[in-house]
Amino acid sequence: MNEKMRVRIGVVGCGMVAQAMHLQHLSQLQDRFELASVADPSRTVRQAVAARYGVRGVHADYRALLEEDLDALVVAAPAAAHAEIVLAALDAGLHVFVEKPMCITLDDADRIIAARDSSGRVVQVGYMKRYDPGWERMVAELPESAESLRYVRVMCHDPEWVPFFGEDDIVRAADVPQKVIETTRRAEAEQVERAVGDASPEAVFAFSDAYLGSMVHDVNLVHGLLERLGEPFPVDVVDAAWWAGGRSITGSARLANGARWDNAWIQLLDIREYRETIGFYFSDSLRELRFPSPWLKQSPTRYVRSEAEESARSVRVVESHEESFLRELVHFHACIVEDVECRTPPEQARIDIDLLTRMFLAAR
Repeated sequence: MNEKMRVRIGVVGCGMVAQAMHLQHLSQLQDRFELASVADPSRTVRQAVAARYGVRGVHADYRALLEEDLDALVVAAPAAAHAEIVLAALDAGLHVFVEKPMCITLDDADRIIAARDSSGRVVQVGYMKRYDPGWERMVAELPESAESLRYVRVMCHDPEWVPFFGEDDIVRAADVPQKVIETTRRAEAEQVERAVGDASPEAVFAFSDAYLGSMVHDVNLVHGLLERLGEPFPVDVVDAAWWAGGRSITGSARLANGARWDNAWIQLLDIREYRETIGFYFSDSLRELRFPSPWLKQSPTRYVRSEAEESARSVRVVESHEESFLRELVHFHACIVEDVECRTPPEQARIDIDLLTRMFLAAR
């Protein structure tokens, strides 16, 4: 690729998702990106990452990173810092890739959208599963309308990262300054209180980590599938609940065609099994996506389509080993240098945050 097409990029926040995915893929995509700078409050983490990837710009604070000659920024810091960093990056003239959730409050979502519009820069939200070939195939094969859709079911149980990484695979941040930790926790609690009126530790975890941090992926996937079917948003929330300190959550909605959409996410740290299934039940077919753990690179998502064939049952299975985390960065590059329309823009993220906020409030 022409050298002028390479994007000089920085990464803010070098924790789990940055180390396991983004930094590796940016390094792999050297024809598209120059990984120029990193920022992380942990001296151990930022120096280890810089040494591993040959990064020259190394900073404790994102503000110093923004003073460098960059074109774009990956924001993988804690969610409570997303809005502040995204707005500062846009003000500095940078394109932004921000991990989900884009932010915690709807007010901040509106500010990001407005700043994106005034800056003329790209803001892409890190919904990597929208770039999964299995999801793309399901979208392409959906009926023209939701007339025959009867039910949507989403179930995810998650052991987090423990089964998928060895002790030394990820550099741990044991030396983050206490002031930074306290400031981040306070900001998260304040933002959750603004969003849902509750700053208790259980509510902060349930809303910020579970609904916005985990269920948001499936909400966004279903959002895109329903949009393709012509189902209007916002949808009506009809039920929700959270328990076990926010480590078990549900949310249900009624669609315009009368069908019900049920979501569940359960954190099960001790069973060492990840399972995530999205099922669309039509009157004449079942379309299903079965996702592997996102930490397993090149593990295929399985798209299964089941329907009648005369008196028999016909089942077709499609699998792809393409890595969605890599594909979303390729798309980000295309949005910047080729003016491709962003597939996961902040307006879409705002709809997801609004729905999850209403689910949390319904649970109370």
